[in-house]
Amino acid sequence: MRKLLNLFLGVTVLLGMASCNKTDSNATDALPQGDNTVLSIQGVTSTAQVKSASVAAPTISISITGKDSSLIGTATLTQAKIAVKEIQFNMPDSEIDNEAEIEQEKEIEFNGPYIVDLITDSITPELKPVALLPGTYTGIKLKLDKIEGDETNEDDGSALATETDSIYQHSIYLEGTYTGVIQQQKYDNIPFTVKYDMDKEINFNTNGTKGFKVALDSVNNIIVAFNLDDWFNFANRETNPDHVDFSDLTVQTDANGNPYILIEKTEQQSDVNAAVQEVIEHNLEMSTRYGKDEDHDGHLGNKEDDDTANDNGE
Repeated sequence: MRKLLNLFLGVTVLLGMASCNKTDSNATDALPQGDNTVLSIQGVTSTAQVKSASVAAPTISISITGKDSSLIGTATLTQAKIAVKEIQFNMPDSEIDNEAEIEQEKEIEFNGPYIVDLITDSITPELKPVALLPGTYTGIKLKLDKIEGDETNEDDGSALATETDSIYQHSIYLEGTYTGVIQQQKYDNIPFTVKYDMDKEINFNTNGTKGFKVALDSVNNIIVAFNLDDWFNFANRETNPDHVDFSDLTVQTDANGNPYILIEKTEQQSDVNAAVQEVIEHNLEMSTRYGKDEDHDGHLGNKEDDDTANDNGE
């Protein structure tokens, strides 16, 4: 650990020297001393225009693909939140060759929990910049965990979520409306909700590929992007080996006879709805890209990602 501290002191000196010579607006002198990496988490879709322009009520529209690759319908989400307990960056084993790098591999860069809004791309509490050793990173470990209600927001000490918040007692919460076909019947804008309370560790690795490089003398903007269309792609044989189809869902009705879709692990949930939920869970792990925002436009371009293709054909 002493060597690690010494190395970071050296980094601080280097950054101080760099700040005297660089006029680049992306230089690390804009960050707290010694910190060189900023992480953001985003919700995206496969289409170019994915989010509404309304600031008051932002939405994101996602396509739902059937097991035969046909478009079954569209869900317009007004809420899309995930609860992240911790985030960790990983170097490949071949690059870990000193005590400082060994120590960093044991550390959690971001200790949550955090609530991530995949529509507005906002995170509560805010992800603070961190200091990473220079080098290539080919893995990110992200742990989801449900919000119990006793977590606090480190920014102001308030409760991170209360019983009135949709993400309360959940690790994933989606809400909106669905327009499309279910069991050969067309529905228009019926309520649509997906809930998970799972505790799950997701490892995003790019073994054998380029990964992303972290430098000392500039801000390293790293982006993790969840493609929400991929969550609902039932044509992926690896994540859906039993050929479950979204259109086989059981549509429920409320006390007034109005239809709605609820996908949640409960004793009352139908076997088909449970199978659909399981496919969505598997798809989630295959839906993520990450990399360094080289052009600083706030989005992860095709040439900036981890250079891997997921099994949905991305």
